[in-house]
Amino acid sequence: MRNKVVLFALVAILISFVFGGIACQELVAENMDEVYLNLAYSTMCLSVAFYLWHVKDEKTKS
Repeated sequence: MRNKVVLFALVAILISFVFGGIACQELVAENMDEVYLNLAYSTMCLSVAFYLWHVKDEKTKS
């Protein structure tokens, strides 16, 4: 179980980097609606990753 949680957390971080990269490209193109949308997706993926790290820590305590 622990390894699955770590794997999902790493995938969420990688996906957030992808959305962050897309946001940077849209910022250069001055398409601000897409920048905000991709930043929101990036933040959501990072939140999932932090929650999964918390779950991993809670599983190791018990």
